[in-house]
Amino acid sequence: MEQKKQPKFFYGWVVVFTIFCLQGSATGILNNTMSVFIKPVSEALGVSRSTFYLYNTFGMIAGIFASPFWGEFFRNRRFKLWMIFGCLVCGGSVFAYSMCTHIYQFYAIAMVRSAFQGMLMGVPISRTLSFWFIEKRGLATGIALSGSGFAGGVMTPIVSRTIELYGWRAGYRQLGILFFLISGPILLFLYRERPEDMGLKPLGWIEEIHGKPRESATGIKSGISRAQAFRSKTYWCYVGSLFLTQGCVMSTSNNVVNHLTDIGYTPAFAASIFSILLFMLIPGKTVLGYIYDKLGMAKGCAIIYFIIGTAPSVLALTGLFRGSTWMPYVFAMWFGFGYSILSMQHPYFSPKLFGEKEFTRVFGICGPFSSIGNAIIVNSVNKGQEAIGSYVPLFFANTGGLAVALALMLAAIRFAPIETEKFDKEDGILPASAETLAVAVGS
Repeated sequence: MEQKKQPKFFYGWVVVFTIFCLQGSATGILNNTMSVFIKPVSEALGVSRSTFYLYNTFGMIAGIFASPFWGEFFRNRRFKLWMIFGCLVCGGSVFAYSMCTHIYQFYAIAMVRSAFQGMLMGVPISRTLSFWFIEKRGLATGIALSGSGFAGGVMTPIVSRTIELYGWRAGYRQLGILFFLISGPILLFLYRERPEDMGLKPLGWIEEIHGKPRESATGIKSGISRAQAFRSKTYWCYVGSLFLTQGCVMSTSNNVVNHLTDIGYTPAFAASIFSILLFMLIPGKTVLGYIYDKLGMAKGCAIIYFIIGTAPSVLALTGLFRGSTWMPYVFAMWFGFGYSILSMQHPYFSPKLFGEKEFTRVFGICGPFSSIGNAIIVNSVNKGQEAIGSYVPLFFANTGGLAVALALMLAAIRFAPIETEKFDKEDGILPASAETLAVAVGS
């Protein structure tokens, strides 16, 4: 069987670049830099860190309710126009933070921003990459999503310096304007949703295989539907892992600067450590995507969870070497490499585990668990720090939580081929062997 001949230059790599830039602006600029605002804004408003950071919790709640809606919304719609609208809402929301004078205004704006972020990220990004890549999807996903690390690494020290010189309001304005300058032109001029829009086929397309997708006589595709997901072990293990992974990693990441300054390092040094951490996402995501392609999801998970699971404990131990700079640098490189799991996990694993049957609908009911984990665990860690005066035991607890997350993810990978075959039988699709399906999900 021969692959369909592609042009010398495959436009899918331009699409990867567009998503790299979108991730850089939406996640790297608008999300990954937010930790530098916690101290100055909470002090300016006269509230505790945990009270200020509740804006993130309210945003997560809005995102939880919106996520299933976007999964259904994009089921039969094209992405580009709605992504542009999402760009306007998200960038405008961050700019609006600069005009807030009360904590409740932060809460309201965060809810709007998070509710509409699904128009720009999530389903459109994951689906676009699956349209363009059959081969090298892990590598393409890793490169595309590493934009968040690059932009966050560049902007964290810049916006930190802006806050020191001109105040936190100027920092929010700077981020909002830069977001528009990057995302707008990229979406308007370079983004293409499907290869068929340009008369192309996905990379790795083989007509005899991909031209005849496995489906029932009534047109139902192979995989796990939304209704079937709710009664599958695959789904509940998977979303349990998403919950713990997102919460434990983000409660570590969001408090890197706070912890380092609390134990005596300067704000500038702490910001530089966080910047290095974000830069490490670039090789981290690319290498992780390559590992998934070559070794499969199970082995890839074991490697990346070992790294990200031990990193919170490394951060906790920096207090033993207070005043020394080498330990924070070790943590930044170690944690930064493992940090790639957050943005890689959902868009890469979901289509592999659940297939194409109802991809956008299933994607929409998985994402909220990441948001719930973020909202609950991050806020709990902040409250815990206020109660005991230290992040150290909480970071050690995060290591334990990530060990449980790994066990749940490996269980989901194991159950997926078995339950896919079971549900394919229910739908009247000729079943493939469990061994063949296991290869398909990379276990």
